[in-house]
Amino acid sequence: MGIEAERAPWPDWLGRLWIPVGIAAAVITVAGVLVVMASRSAWLLLGAGRGLVPEAYYHVWGMLIMLGTTFGQAAGWAGGSAFGYYVMTLVGLRATWTTARVAMSLVYIGLAAVPLSAYHTYDRWLLGIPRLGLEEWIAANVPDSRWFLLTTHEVVDYSLIPLGVVFLGLLWGLGERLKRDPVLQTVAALALLGTSLALALSLGIHSILIHIRL
Repeated sequence: MGIEAERAPWPDWLGRLWIPVGIAAAVITVAGVLVVMASRSAWLLLGAGRGLVPEAYYHVWGMLIMLGTTFGQAAGWAGGSAFGYYVMTLVGLRATWTTARVAMSLVYIGLAAVPLSAYHTYDRWLLGIPRLGLEEWIAANVPDSRWFLLTTHEVVDYSLIPLGVVFLGLLWGLGERLKRDPVLQTVAALALLGTSLALALSLGIHSILIHIRL
């Protein structure tokens, strides 16, 4: 009885998140599938699944890896936030909504900044060569994926800014309302999963470009 009394009750609002999260997950999955199907030739170049699936289905394997990365990063954010919150309460901070939001915000910033920085740093380190001829090669060999590999690259990377503003703005600007309003929870889940999708697509673009340039 004593141990049970010391445990903080499981917040009711967490048990109601499955609907907003499910809606956001469905939207992000459809978006990811559409992007891969519209840039099929680029994912065929990547050759994901080589030795496991027929060459004609490389893009399907690439799509599964991309979606797995997306939801894996989101799950990592949830786990990291819970762990951060637990550690913060261990060191003396109160078990409050504010403490939880601090933990969620720190892990979110790490999720958005660290992987993207790693992708670009690794790309520069591995390929310290000019991009001369890359655009021409893509235009000649995979013209239907030029928009994805070149134009969309910066759009994907910079999309993290508005997504971060939406997610952190909802988290800190609406206070307790976020725990009660399923519409706001759905928007927050879309921003979080959208961030993970953008990072997964950025990784995919970098991987394809590295494959081309090697």
